[in-house]
Amino acid sequence: MAQLLARISPIWFAVILFYVLAGIVSPAMLSTGQALNVLQVAALLGLVATGQVIALLVGGIDLSVGGVVTLTNIVATSIMLGQDSSIPLAIAVCLLLGILVGALNGFMVAVLKVAPLITTLAMNSILFGAALVYTGGATRGTAAPAFKIIGQGAVLGIPLSAVAWLAVAIAVAVILRRTIFGRWIYAVGANSEAAALMGVPVKRTLIGAYVMCSVMAVLGGLLITSYIGNPSLGIGEQFLLNSVAAVVVGGAALTGGVGSAVATIGGALFMTVLVSFTNIARVSTGTQYIVQGALIILSVMVYRALAEKRRIT
Repeated sequence: MAQLLARISPIWFAVILFYVLAGIVSPAMLSTGQALNVLQVAALLGLVATGQVIALLVGGIDLSVGGVVTLTNIVATSIMLGQDSSIPLAIAVCLLLGILVGALNGFMVAVLKVAPLITTLAMNSILFGAALVYTGGATRGTAAPAFKIIGQGAVLGIPLSAVAWLAVAIAVAVILRRTIFGRWIYAVGANSEAAALMGVPVKRTLIGAYVMCSVMAVLGGLLITSYIGNPSLGIGEQFLLNSVAAVVVGGAALTGGVGSAVATIGGALFMTVLVSFTNIARVSTGTQYIVQGALIILSVMVYRALAEKRRIT
């Protein structure tokens, strides 16, 4: 039993404990409707965070996800124009954009040796600028009715957005843990030089990781678009640092090689419960930021202490 508990990421205990405590302080948190709402909103952050964990696993970071989400939202709605027949084209164009952005990020990091922080931050600025140029500052279009079902609908009472998120997250978890490419990602993040000596194609792995991260951000942007139904030039900003926070709270190391897509699910849930609770409790925005920052620091300290304990034992 003790061995089984040791294998479970601490984030799951944190999610359960915090949710119970939040329910004690504010009983509205424990209602079925609020629980389903948390799942629905967590899916939006969760998909973006699922990509972010891949970038962190290779020892990098992707700060362009906010721009990818925004551009996806703008392009998808402008192509759909509220027509169901345009959904396949909108999805295809957005996915191609995501692949292109990820490939450029990966090329800059792997081949040109530009720091991931600088590369992706610059790309984020470019993408936001591209969104402004594309719209001329005035958004147009709307999501198709059939497309909105994904973000707003439910199956057996469970939000479809949550089902889609969990399906993608589990698929990514399988790729990371059960495929050669997944092992390459962990190896490159742990020690890229040692990985190269073992025959791991480090450059291809880095590029592939950033492509996957951008594609996940596109999927997140599409899910967000189906949820809100309309274009918004500022929609991606809230997912830039929150996606990193969800991954870090889920136990991923900023130095690479440590983390998982499954634990990131817990991280996204924790961040969403935190925001939901502070909103219900009518905590000021400033206090929300303070609490979020303190919890992120605390989580890093806890995971570091646990890692040190395991190393000693």
